Amino acid sequence: MLLLFAAVPGLQSQAFSDKGYHPRMTALGRAVTAMEGDAASLFFNPAALTTITTAQAFAGFTELYPMVADDDLNVLNAGGAYSLGELGTVAVGISQFSPNFWTERTMVLSYATSYFTEGLSLGASAKILSWSADAPTGEYAVPEPALSYTGFTMDLGVYYKLTEILEQNDLHMGASVSDLTQPSIASSGSSDASIPMSLTLGASLHSRKHEYTVYASLMQRDGDLKVMAGYEITAMKTTAMGIESEFVVRFGGGRVTAADSQGEYNGGFGFRIEDLRIDYAYSYQAFVRHVGGISSVAISYAF
Repeated sequence: MLLLFAAVPGLQSQAFSDKGYHPRMTALGRAVTAMEGDAASLFFNPAALTTITTAQAFAGFTELYPMVADDDLNVLNAGGAYSLGELGTVAVGISQFSPNFWTERTMVLSYATSYFTEGLSLGASAKILSWSADAPTGEYAVPEPALSYTGFTMDLGVYYKLTEILEQNDLHMGASVSDLTQPSIASSGSSDASIPMSLTLGASLHSRKHEYTVYASLMQRDGDLKVMAGYEITAMKTTAMGIESEFVVRFGGGRVTAADSQGEYNGGFGFRIEDLRIDYAYSYQAFVRHVGGISSVAISYAF
C-alpha cells in the first residue's frame, strides 16, 4: 500500500488529508468551505458549525481503491455537533485509515461562535494526529521496531451569510486555514515531513425557491492551487402519513491548476426520512489508474 502512495505524483503529501470524511462533501467536489447546517463541516471549516441549531451525529465508511489487492484500504469516520444556543456550537470528530500494518488517525475538537460578531461566525479546531506502523513480520522481514507518532495542530475558520441577495437566494461565504502549525509527522521530527498549511476560500449560493445550491472553492496548499466546485438539488420531496422524505442529487469535482493535473470527478445522492439521512458518493480519481473508484456511505441523524 505504501508503495502505491509513493509511486503516484501528488500523493506523497496526502497524510492526514481528506480520504473520504463524508460522502456529501466528496460528492460536492469538497467545495464545502461555505456549507450550511452539516456537522461534517468540522473537517473543512469549523466556523460553519454555527449554522447547526440543534444536534447532529454521523458515522461513515469509505472504501478506497477496491482493485488494490492484499490491502484493506478503508476509512472510518464519525462525529457530532451540538448547539449551545447563543454561546455557539461544539463538535467532535474522528477519522481513521487502517490498511493492514498501518494506522492513521485524526481526532478533532471544534468550537464556533457568532456571539461577538453579528452575522459573522468564527471557529477553531484542535486536532490530534497519530500514526503507528507495526514491526515487519515474516520469514524474510528486515528486523525493525514498530514506529509511531502523535502530534497536534489547529484549524481556523470564518463564515458569513447574506440573505436575500436575490429573491429567495442566500449567499454563504467562508474561509479556513488548516494545519496552522505545520507539524512534522515523522517519528524523528524531521521538518521534511511537515504537513503543509492550506488556505481555502469558498462560497455557495442557495436557492430556497428552487431548492438547489451551487458551491465553489479555491485551496492553496504546498504551492498548488486547487479549484473545486459542486452542485446539489432536491429531486423529490414528499410527505406521506405525516412523514416527510427528500431525495437530493449531487455532483462535483476538482483539480489542481498545474498542467499535468487530471483531477477527480464525483457524484452521489442523499435520502432523508424526517431527521434520518443516508448519503452516498462515488469518486473517480483520474490520476490513479486501474485501482477502482472510491465509494463512501454515511448515516446521519438530527436530534
